Formats: sequence, C-alpha cells, structure tokens
Amino acid sequence: MKIIPAIDLWEGKVVRLVRGDPNLSTVYSQDPLSIAKKWAAEGAQIMHLVDLSAALAKSDNMEIIEEIIKEVKVPIEVGGGIRTIERAKRLISLGAERIIVGTKSTDEEFLDKLLANVDKTKVAVSVDLIEDRLAVEGWKLRTNIKGNDFINYLREKGLEWIIYTDISRDGTLEGPNIDRIKSLGQIPGLSFIISGGISSLDDIKRLQKEASFVWGVIVGKALYEGVFSLPEAIFSAS
Repeated sequence: MKIIPAIDLWEGKVVRLVRGDPNLSTVYSQDPLSIAKKWAAEGAQIMHLVDLSAALAKSDNMEIIEEIIKEVKVPIEVGGGIRTIERAKRLISLGAERIIVGTKSTDEEFLDKLLANVDKTKVAVSVDLIEDRLAVEGWKLRTNIKGNDFINYLREKGLEWIIYTDISRDGTLEGPNIDRIKSLGQIPGLSFIISGGISSLDDIKRLQKEASFVWGVIVGKALYEGVFSLPEAIFSAS
C-alpha cells in the first residue's frame, strides 16, 4: 500500500482544509515546490496535488503545478477544477501521472468525451462522499447518488482509478471509516486510493491489515502537523 502525501494549493500556498471548507483552512507553506521536494526527499513514491483554487472557481495554480511536475522527479496525480478536455490534456502533456476528475465525472457526455481523448489509465475519478452520498461542486452540493452505485457506474465505463474520500473525516484527524472502506473490496477490477481522516500510524496499519486491496492512502494533515513522519508512514504500510 502506497503512502501518498497531499499538497493542496490555495492562492499559491499549501493549505489543509477541514471537510473541504476554505473558511477552515490552515496555511502550512508559502512555497509549494519546497514541500514537494521535501516529500520526494523523504521517500514519496507518488504525490497527490490538488488545485483548490481551481476546484472552487477562484482562479488556478497552473504555473505552480507545472513547476512542481517539472522539478520533482516523482509521479504526481493532479486534480482540482478539471472541467475541460483541454485542461485534462494539458496536465497529462506536462507529465502528470494521472488527472483526477471530480464534479464533471457526473456529466456522462463529458466523461465519455474525456475517455475517448486520453488514455483511461491516466484518469482517476474523485468519489467524494458525505454519509455515502456523492458531493460535487467543491463538496458544496450533496447529491442523492450512492457512493458504491457511482463507483460501479465508473467501472462499467472502463475506469480503473478511484480516489475515495470521506468528507466528514477529511482534515479532522478522526481516523478513517474502516467499515465503509472495507465494503469497497466487493467491487472488483479497480485501484482504490483512500483519503480522509488518517490520524495515526495505527490507522495505516489497520487499513493495511483489514483492507489490503487498497492501492494507496492519501495523508495530509497528520504529516503537516507532525503526528508522524512520511518515512514512518511508509514503513508502517510496508
């Protein structure tokens, strides 16, 4: 299981939000490139980079993203505000390991067009849930779509990568919802990356033991707050 450090960009800074709320943000660095280089130096095998400004339609951080992809020789998956085929193709051409589509994945016409224009293995869909219901538009709008139903729909579309986020746990250090995550093991043929609430090395060890099908886990606040180090997390997941 891979440990994937998160770098969330808001107005050029590295931040962490609580449950996706920009009003509940903590700034951890004014220099995103230095953070990316730090995680690379500490052994990151892949990083999770999200443009929160673009996701919430507050401009974007494309220049910073381009700089990080160019300067840091670690695979980087990039999400946030990918609403056009052109932006998706640009990020892939810059060298993103994967692009992450959120709200627009619910638009079947867009999704079909995207998958016809880029390599499916380069596309992940962010399945962001509040009480097992899909949330979109920067997590501000809760739909009536059940999480596992949507994941099965994506699998039928030929997608492989799912970023599964429990919004109620995100940025809280409350620990992941292991029981809900375990239910994903009933859906075959997908690579799951889990996000939301990782608070301790024990959380990582439990995920490794009880949800061994999980490909990777995104860790954010616990790293930035120094609860544990990236090398410790990587060792716990091995």
